[in-house]
Amino acid sequence: MGGESWWGNMGGPVQKGIITYSVSPYQQRAFAGAIKHGIFNVFRRTISQAPYVGPPVVLGYLIYSYHNKKHEYLHSKAGKEELLKYS
Repeated sequence: MGGESWWGNMGGPVQKGIITYSVSPYQQRAFAGAIKHGIFNVFRRTISQAPYVGPPVVLGYLIYSYHNKKHEYLHSKAGKEELLKYS
């Protein structure tokens, strides 16, 4: 089949005015300053989000630890009677 066209070259009019730019891979510095500035940015962002994340985490931990201790008590020798009352 001699008339095959490659995708994007379908025989239409040639487009004008399209300009493409690229940067040489030798000029790119993707991780420039990542260590120097990254540590401080992580610290700053963590501190700024602490008032929003901290209270729910503390509340969740307090609820979990209270119920974990209660569960251990109910399954101990001293708490068996109370456990049978709930059953």
